[in-house]
Amino acid sequence: MTARYRVEEDALGKVEIPFQAYYGVQSERARRNFAVSGQTLGAQPGLVSAIAEVKKAAALANLDAGVLREPVAEAICQAADEVVAGLLGPEEFPVDVLSAGGGVSPNMNVNEVLANRANELLSGRRGYEFVHPDNHVNAGQSTSDAMATAVNIALHRDIVRLKESVGYLAGVLEQKIEEYRDTVKLSRTCLHDAVPVTFGQAFSAYLAVARRGAERLTDAAEHCLEVPMGGTIAGTGLGVGARYLDRIYPRLRETTGLELRRHTNFFDAFQNGDVFQYVSTVFKALACGLMKVARDLRILASGTEVRLPAVQAGSAFTPGNVSPVMADLVVQVGFQVCGNDTVVTMAVEGAELDFNAWTAVIAKNLFESARLLTNAMPLFADKCLRGLEIDAEANRRHAEEALGLSTVVGGVFGHDAGIRAAQHAADRGVSVKEAVVELGIAPRATAERLLDPMVLTDAVRSANLLDQMVADERSATRALVHGLATEARQAIFHAARLVARADEDVSRQEEQALKVVADALGLNGVPVAESEELVPVAIATLSPADRELVYAAAAWLAGADSVTEAREVALLSQLSEELELAPEVVAVLQAKVDTLREQRRKYLPRSEQLPWWEEFGDLLRRLLEA
Repeated sequence: MTARYRVEEDALGKVEIPFQAYYGVQSERARRNFAVSGQTLGAQPGLVSAIAEVKKAAALANLDAGVLREPVAEAICQAADEVVAGLLGPEEFPVDVLSAGGGVSPNMNVNEVLANRANELLSGRRGYEFVHPDNHVNAGQSTSDAMATAVNIALHRDIVRLKESVGYLAGVLEQKIEEYRDTVKLSRTCLHDAVPVTFGQAFSAYLAVARRGAERLTDAAEHCLEVPMGGTIAGTGLGVGARYLDRIYPRLRETTGLELRRHTNFFDAFQNGDVFQYVSTVFKALACGLMKVARDLRILASGTEVRLPAVQAGSAFTPGNVSPVMADLVVQVGFQVCGNDTVVTMAVEGAELDFNAWTAVIAKNLFESARLLTNAMPLFADKCLRGLEIDAEANRRHAEEALGLSTVVGGVFGHDAGIRAAQHAADRGVSVKEAVVELGIAPRATAERLLDPMVLTDAVRSANLLDQMVADERSATRALVHGLATEARQAIFHAARLVARADEDVSRQEEQALKVVADALGLNGVPVAESEELVPVAIATLSPADRELVYAAAAWLAGADSVTEAREVALLSQLSEELELAPEVVAVLQAKVDTLREQRRKYLPRSEQLPWWEEFGDLLRRLLEA
């Protein structure tokens, strides 16, 4: 009958161990003491392999240094190779990943497994007769340098795999960008409709996150190649010979296939975990970027803009409902990665004196974050992004109806015009384009040209268009105004001067305003003589249309401050008589002026209304076109 247990003994006494197990007494004590997380060292095959490779490199370096006999070193190396190949399964590494003691338990777990297997290879039976876990497998090492080196190796490889997943996600994003490069959508700021963009542009931001993440991962992986092997317990290298130190790094590179290099400061490596903190921050930044993508898609899919592929049946209560489960998955992964980063931060900050005893929890959370991100991204790419569909027509229609287009109107016709267009569109339930036409801000052809959503998504085309349209507006206004007879323009300017002086005081502001009016009328350099007359030119030189324009301009200026004083009313009455305008004509002109003022200021609070002189050129144009 085969025995079920064997007995091993340490300084604390005897312990029963499963007979077939390769691990020994220290591993068994750790298994019993620290079983808290439900996750064992065996569930971290990357770390187990890295520790075994460190032990193999140390055995070879000790062989080179004459510390180990060749049969012992070869047996340890073969046992390590079997661990890396998975021939000794996860059940041989039962210590909890949160085992306390700064990494002693996982280090000794691997030492005992390798020692027992090496003895078996040499003698046909397990035990420590020929190969001892401390004297041979752990020769020239302490837990401090062996575990720190192994964690760096495993983490480097995890980062490389994660970078491959990022590259896969980026490839799918590039395909979607190309597929929907010219499909217009409406952007949103603070969750409110903003201005048109293309899906290609929006997705390019997602791609940028992936590419930056890949660059940062490359840098993080490089940091992990600097290891403190040979520093032993505190950084002094106590207990190892010079020959071992010369040979351990070449043997590490040979064993792992990685360009590992000696850390420049062993004391720094053992005391400070800022490299681990940096790696964790890189993971978190990538996770946050992915969460942004996933949450965006959840929002877009809640309406008609985006359709996400159905990958499983909907709610049990609402069977027809298709939930954005892959996006939900990425968000949850992101939450976990951010939580892991908090743990790493606390563990790094919690280092004390010459050694950080919290390596186990740092490693657990870093490995988990890398694994979650590595697994999540291909799933997200294949089951969500790749099958994503967009209703181009619905998105374009939505973009054309956006109130945010009023920003473009403001860029050409003035901020007040943009506000009026937006308010009118909102009040009437029409598009900004229709509002522009209905308010008389621009004719339909101009509105169509200005508010084409596709043009507005192109920074160069839209900028050139806006510059051209602003120039066209100014040129058209100048041409109309300057087309008036000089006498008519002089009469209009004189009327403006009379209105400014109606209160018998011309302020510095009004002086500057009159200069603006003169410029709008094209009178710079053309003298307008001071005169007590209401009209400084012969009435006969003014056509009936010119006389009406002179009065309308004066009437508009008199009410520009929203208050027409008694003196201004008297002035207008005298001016209408001087210009020989019939009362019914004056009434029509006053109504026209009131209508224009109402159109311009209906939706504007007083604080956002332009000074009257800034509106003067446009006013003359509208009076001429009315």
